[in-house]
Amino acid sequence: MTIGFDIRCELEHTLEGQSESLFNVHAAANSHQTIETESLDLDGAASYTQYANAETGNRFVRAGAARKESMKIPTVNGARHPAVAPRSGLQRPPGPSADPASARLKQALSALAELNRALATSQQHLRAAEQRIETLGKRDSRIRQRFLRLAQKAAQVRHVAYHDELTGLPNRSLLLDRFTQAVAQAARQDTQVALLFLDLDGFKTVNDRLGHAAGDKLLQQVAGRLAACIRASDTACRYGGDEFVIMLPEVDRQESAATVAEKIRAHLVAPFVVDGSTITLTASIGTAVYPVDGQNYRDLIHQSDIGMYRGKALSGAPPSFPEPAIRS
Repeated sequence: MTIGFDIRCELEHTLEGQSESLFNVHAAANSHQTIETESLDLDGAASYTQYANAETGNRFVRAGAARKESMKIPTVNGARHPAVAPRSGLQRPPGPSADPASARLKQALSALAELNRALATSQQHLRAAEQRIETLGKRDSRIRQRFLRLAQKAAQVRHVAYHDELTGLPNRSLLLDRFTQAVAQAARQDTQVALLFLDLDGFKTVNDRLGHAAGDKLLQQVAGRLAACIRASDTACRYGGDEFVIMLPEVDRQESAATVAEKIRAHLVAPFVVDGSTITLTASIGTAVYPVDGQNYRDLIHQSDIGMYRGKALSGAPPSFPEPAIRS
């Protein structure tokens, strides 16, 4: 109460001083007016001062009363205590700092939820990766299958390009390639390479009597016997028609080629059976040896061909070739 009264007195003193100043200013501004006007102005200033003092006092009285009310110390159980909020039937929940275990539990649950979300995302990525791997695996399988088909086709193309379609024996192109390699090796090792030119005697008679289909089957059987009576390093080639060429690499002497020629004749003497018909035929063989009879492939083929026809002449066969014996 004393503090409020002092403040009120001080404010009233201040307002009185302000009113006096205002009165002086007002009086100076209206000094030319009459004494009656000055009296009216003084009455108005006094009224204004009284109103301001009353209003200011009321305001400070209300402020002091509120301050005094807030500074009251209630009595609880006979003792004076600071003002506390009235307690109701429900207790106020503790703050975050009141229960550290609860705070840690909330943090752990939040971390667990975050881990679950990360796990779910990782599982989605894993499923996507597995699907991608499965797709790539299927694509890889298709590519492998396609590659195998292409490789098989390429092998077939190579085989057709270098082998005879009817007999499966190497053709002229493959014979020339192998001859070139054999000659290069023979030149390094000081050895020889022999070419045997073989022609079936009277093969035209087989085609005339049994037909070309039977003649083709006979050629296939002849090719099988030729391949069976030579070494793995040798090459039996169907040169064309009923003509065959056998290449013998690494021949020590010319007599070795003659020995192989006799071996081939012996294998071809045995009867052939084609479509129920037994066919007996002979073969004329001419030989040429590198480097004795020629230095290149063409010369050796020519010399062996001449030797084959010379063999036919020496055998006493007529120019039309001896007819094979055919029994049905």
